[in-house]
Amino acid sequence: MKSLFLMIASFLVLASCQPKNETSEISSVNDVSKIDFTDENVVLLDVRTPEEFQEGNIPNAVNIDFNSEEFDSLIQDLDREKTYYVYCHSGNRSTKACSKLEEAGFKNVVNLKDGYSGYKK
Repeated sequence: MKSLFLMIASFLVLASCQPKNETSEISSVNDVSKIDFTDENVVLLDVRTPEEFQEGNIPNAVNIDFNSEEFDSLIQDLDREKTYYVYCHSGNRSTKACSKLEEAGFKNVVNLKDGYSGYKK
């Protein structure tokens, strides 16, 4: 019985030490008002098309089109030490963009899951 308990306890300790690869999410893009974008270590990243960006965007956002062929190479030029708050129109592209950023070695990535459509409401 003791060995079973020790085995379960060991498993739980090891499992809790595994890194999480889940992208952090803010429940609403309207929560961006709580973020200090004057901090040079914080970036609001809009991954919509340039046309969508021109039609309207969240102030202080940087635009890198997720659907562009250059997306992967453009993110290589970004500072991996900064925190990136990523949004698109409704959350689909931003979710995929966050995954690509994390695969590229970015540690501080937050998906604004309801996107620009939620911001406009």
